Amino acid sequence: MLQYSRTDLDRSNSSPYDQLISREFIEGVLKAGALISMLENKKINTTMLFSLLLEKPDYQEFFAEVTSSNSFKEAVSSLLYLYPSLVKSKITKSVVRKINAKSANRTRKTLVQQTSDCIKN
Repeated sequence: MLQYSRTDLDRSNSSPYDQLISREFIEGVLKAGALISMLENKKINTTMLFSLLLEKPDYQEFFAEVTSSNSFKEAVSSLLYLYPSLVKSKITKSVVRKINAKSANRTRKTLVQQTSDCIKN
């Protein structure tokens, strides 16, 4: 699941503080992935982890907490920085399309409800 090792971090030009933060984040991703794998009862790779994080709001706060991030948005940004291939993944694109369709449906329903309420009044 993890393509960057600790030795890669040691060889990089980043400061010791940045290396420490990166190690903690990577360990948090591994811990979150292991727990989500057990909860979902299936093997999880980074693409599946990312799609589950996007689909299930229950995992989002947990993931931000375990990775010591200030917010879920920051945690996802760091995850995408570590795994840039997630952006081009077909699975990720389909999950994003599904989420966008759901939010568009909710917006339409709200608009229809507001319009019908205006007509009744």
